[in-house]
Amino acid sequence: MRVFDLGQTVPGMTPRLFGRAHGESYRPLIKEIAAIRVGLAVESGAFDHRSDVLDAARDHLPLLERYCSSLHDELLGIAEGADVTPEEIVVVNHYTDLKDLRGSERGAVMNRPADDDCSMLYATTGESPLFGQTWDMHGSAMGYVMMMRVPEFDERPSAWLLSIVGCLGMAGLSADGVGGGINNLRCTDAKVGVVWPALVRRALAAGSAESARDTILGATLGSGHHYFFADEAKGFSIEVSGSQSAVLEELWCEEKSLFIHTNHCLSDEIRPFAVVAKDSTTYERYSTLQKALEGSPIARWEDLWLQLGSHEGYPDSVCTHRSSPENPHGIATCAGLVVDFRARWVRAAAGCIHGARPHVFGWSE
Repeated sequence: MRVFDLGQTVPGMTPRLFGRAHGESYRPLIKEIAAIRVGLAVESGAFDHRSDVLDAARDHLPLLERYCSSLHDELLGIAEGADVTPEEIVVVNHYTDLKDLRGSERGAVMNRPADDDCSMLYATTGESPLFGQTWDMHGSAMGYVMMMRVPEFDERPSAWLLSIVGCLGMAGLSADGVGGGINNLRCTDAKVGVVWPALVRRALAAGSAESARDTILGATLGSGHHYFFADEAKGFSIEVSGSQSAVLEELWCEEKSLFIHTNHCLSDEIRPFAVVAKDSTTYERYSTLQKALEGSPIARWEDLWLQLGSHEGYPDSVCTHRSSPENPHGIATCAGLVVDFRARWVRAAAGCIHGARPHVFGWSE
């Protein structure tokens, strides 16, 4: 698996320099994934021209700078290192929300092909609370997956993140023990908001699950997501749209807990603003996980990983396989990860995770 790691602490490293190192390390790949995502935003009908995509992306930069200047600097550094525009890096990061922004009519959002579905699990065991998710996206994104360790900066802890080249990070765990991730919700009230991977980074650096929850609830949102963040003591499930947010679940780690989320709303507050793509398998994946876990409760991380990698109902399975040489942008499981909040490690694998042995990322030697 591709790994970008400059070390937990790098003397003199600033967010701009970290971003520049990121961009320089993966310049050809970042150019490729930026071109793919700008092209798909036009191809899906969300935008008429490439220039329209970049104009919409540009509108997000001032808000990101006001929200978090260090993450804004890191994003600019990625663009400089990769020799692309900052707008292209916004598209790499904020692709799903940008498509909702320009196609916010209910029919337009619903009729776009599914290319942004993920499955998520949280479970407490006798040993530790665990979180895991698939990252299901257009299959052409699979070759750009990486794990990235971001260094400590300005009293924010180091963190390991599942990401793609050019992205600030999508899911992971901080050295302080706060971890989590997201899955997408398509919403009709999208607006210019905080680039969502920046929100993930701020939540991971919040210091506790409660503070991560407040970070999500206090942000200027762009479009729909389900966020799940937890620490060793507690976990929070939060659904958001472009205008609304709702805490769906508060889970105590001492209690026997199990939580499943795919890509349809479970909260009454967000449901009026959300749609499900006609070809989405969100209800099927949710039902598959529910039924499997009724008979096989999760006792250790391997159990959770096995469920995320399930091929029951293939190709429309939890580990999804709807891309092909003829349809390279069809949805597919491009990666998966599991987080252990007590032991403070992340296990992750790129590509199909069915039967895959994940790599381990953490801080202990």
